[in-house]
Amino acid sequence: MALVEALMADVAIVGAGLCGLALARTLHARGMRIALFEARERIGGRVLTRRCEATGQPLDLGPAWFWPDTEPRIAALLDELGLPSVAQHDPGDSLWLTDPNREPERRDDGPGGVHAGAGRIAGGAARLADALAATLPPGCLRLGQAVRAVRDRGAFIELLQDGGRLLRARRVVLALPPRLVQARIRFDPALPAGVSDALEATPTWMAAQAKAVTTFTHSFWRDAGHSGNAFVQHLQAVLGQVYDASEGADGGAALGGFLALDAAQRRNFQRGLPMLIDSQLAQLYGPQAQHGHQHFMDWAEEVWTCAEADRDGPPAPPQPDPLLRQPQWAGRLFFGGSETAAHGAGHMEGALETADRIAHTIGGPAARHAPPASAMAPGSADDALAAFGATVRTLRALAPERYRQHLTRRLSGQQSEQLTQRALLASADQTYSEALARLDGLLPMLAAGAGALERGGRHAFTERLLAPFAGWNKELMEAALHFNGTSCALSNFPHEHRPDAAMLRAVTLDLAAAWREFALELNARLLAAAAPQEPA
Repeated sequence: MALVEALMADVAIVGAGLCGLALARTLHARGMRIALFEARERIGGRVLTRRCEATGQPLDLGPAWFWPDTEPRIAALLDELGLPSVAQHDPGDSLWLTDPNREPERRDDGPGGVHAGAGRIAGGAARLADALAATLPPGCLRLGQAVRAVRDRGAFIELLQDGGRLLRARRVVLALPPRLVQARIRFDPALPAGVSDALEATPTWMAAQAKAVTTFTHSFWRDAGHSGNAFVQHLQAVLGQVYDASEGADGGAALGGFLALDAAQRRNFQRGLPMLIDSQLAQLYGPQAQHGHQHFMDWAEEVWTCAEADRDGPPAPPQPDPLLRQPQWAGRLFFGGSETAAHGAGHMEGALETADRIAHTIGGPAARHAPPASAMAPGSADDALAAFGATVRTLRALAPERYRQHLTRRLSGQQSEQLTQRALLASADQTYSEALARLDGLLPMLAAGAGALERGGRHAFTERLLAPFAGWNKELMEAALHFNGTSCALSNFPHEHRPDAAMLRAVTLDLAAAWREFALELNARLLAAAAPQEPA
């Protein structure tokens, strides 16, 4: 017989990665009763920091980088929590090895470096997960508790755990990669076919990858003028990309790398992998690179990260379907996780944006993203509208440079598919994300404004808030195409250097879809702020 827990949570969150932790923190601060479930015996999801016993330095075996210039939410959260960051080391030349029988070629990556301004959290990315978890009340976080099914029971949703335990909540957030939701959780009633298809079709970032970090007492590669960045592009490659993973001047030295072998190959060569990794590092940086301490993480072996579709299919960046950002079951079931984000999908930034989006839908604007009082306009609705318009004009002016930043990041990361299309969409999504964050700080003034009532599903201020964006899609595309036509880096990609009509149409449709979603979200936030708050 199933054991039913008596306590009814306002919101049950499944998955204690960054999205789940950040969402739990926000909703708890608003007085809601939260239950946060994690199948693993640790928090963080794909965020995993280990400490090298030999050198004492922290090592990120999951996500490590964020880009302050294009990922504002994580930069702001680190500042709020008092967590310092360090710049990713890029100075020096990179090495390119295209023939296993020859010496690597040295190349100058220019002033931007390979990682285009990336930063890392000092002490490891797990410090962010720990800081978020520390804000939660006792009993909220439940480790080692996998949820296997969710059932709509009208007044509440049941969650079925291993061992037959049933729990009840008014709302449920599945803060997991979409493919894991599809593969690991049963739904009663079944999800619509289109939603199931979208879950299955969304790749999980890093899911089938493996990462190796080797520590040393000294960064000898820097002494030789190397940045630590290396790219190995031949059929015998073991590490496809190498980078400097050192913590800092006093934090030890390390080289990290992503394995070029797929999941099946890694299993076949499992016993010999340490020797193969040592050998390749030595070929790149000399015999000193053979005497480090190796740390290895194969994410394809993690059942709560990697679904079969990720393990068996080709690696691909997530292209989230907007359908996954829509709640199900009359607004009581939500899909979370970084892969559902409009901006930063697959990154730590995407996890935070998703948490923010769901928090707005469930409980109104998030105070965490509001600007300081000194930056806010006086309290009238007209002042708020003017302040938002000024923000939009600033964001429009920044957008062409951000397009170039997104393009550079993709080129640096050897991502050559659909460069223009993806960089333009990333720039638009970033702009909309920051516009919504600014709107959050103005919602109290807008909600109190005279005449700010719902009219046929549209808030009275929606049109005025959207007006400053008029003509922006065309303006952004024209700026991007002008840059492409003058870029030497893109001259090797004819379809990007001079896009044809088919590509331009695809980009236009993508930007139009992003605009529609932003407009709907802006309107929804206005209506939610104006509506009476549901009692906790």
